[in-house]
Amino acid sequence: MTTSPTPGYRRGRRVSGQMTPSLTAYFKRATAAERAGDAARALGLHQRIPMFTGGRNVGILRALIQAGEDLPPWVWARWTCYQVLRAEELGGERALHRRVLDHVLHAIHDDLLSDCYEDGGDPVRVIARVAGDSWAFHQVLTYELGGLDLFLDTVATGRLAEHADLTRRWASTPLGGYRVGESLPGGRLEVYDAATADHIEVLDLGARSGAGEHGWVLGRLVPSALDDDAPPMFDIAPLAVPERVAREVAAVEGLARWAPVTAALEEGRMCQADLLREDYEILTDVPGLDLLRFGTPPRDLDRVMLQLRSGRDEVLHAAHRILRRARDGDLTELDAPYVAAAILHPGAVEEVRRTLVRSGDAAIWQRWAARTSEPAARLLGALAKECRDAA
Repeated sequence: MTTSPTPGYRRGRRVSGQMTPSLTAYFKRATAAERAGDAARALGLHQRIPMFTGGRNVGILRALIQAGEDLPPWVWARWTCYQVLRAEELGGERALHRRVLDHVLHAIHDDLLSDCYEDGGDPVRVIARVAGDSWAFHQVLTYELGGLDLFLDTVATGRLAEHADLTRRWASTPLGGYRVGESLPGGRLEVYDAATADHIEVLDLGARSGAGEHGWVLGRLVPSALDDDAPPMFDIAPLAVPERVAREVAAVEGLARWAPVTAALEEGRMCQADLLREDYEILTDVPGLDLLRFGTPPRDLDRVMLQLRSGRDEVLHAAHRILRRARDGDLTELDAPYVAAAILHPGAVEEVRRTLVRSGDAAIWQRWAARTSEPAARLLGALAKECRDAA
């Protein structure tokens, strides 16, 4: 299981210390709780370990707890996919992780290692960064080389196992090339499938925010529920790519779908940094840094970014500004994915209850709830109820 902090703003505070037998026991129990789908127990145990009080995983656990117990099926599937990345023992003696990581390092991120050796750096840091932040590593491990099926067969228990039927349907979904279109009323997003030339309405979790200027992406459209009438969705926020790459990926099958990506890297049409992400979001497709940019006045962005790197939770402050603008009528319906991402950010609900709940605002929050999907809709609806109670 990966314990190294990942680069970037989600790294969290590092605390020196050594894993004692008692701390190791807490760690094993926390891991078991995560794999059983018990976020609250996992967080409580992680917080007893000084080395794991912050960072990406704790942020994900906090967000899941804030979202509540009654999570939509796709959240359980996404959380399962995320845990595949942390279960380094898959295949025995970390065999699968090592094999995939070695392949992706040399096929996708070879320049990172070359630069590291030339600069006299530590290759372990490069390996940790690729394991933590590479979209390609996450996708190949989870899908092409069977990590998700193996996790479900050998590791998942509890509520993760209970939702395995949907997650297994994700495991067989191929990588595709798409163009992300406009957000539509009713929490839907228009997506063009380059393989079939079909226009599809998918669940709008904010994929538009990271789709680039022209909207071409790589991703997997998976079912959001077992109900055949449920809209599809991206398995995780898709990757922005040039149109040519998206169309070439859509035209081939299997592992060959990665050949256009490696060709684009070799020819300079893409750079390796394009495949590295500091964020990993489960409840939204809006990365935390995009939420920060959307919720920060341009004149303040450089200052706020510096404060973020120094350890301040500026994303929470940006989420609060977005929700205040939503309450004050300064956002449009098509901004709903940002409002949803804002209320889902860890700590946002408590902050909004403290400062933005006023009698007379119930209709405002109820309208935003109707424009978003679960679990954001439920949190926004709860704010509406609190406003009614305060009247």
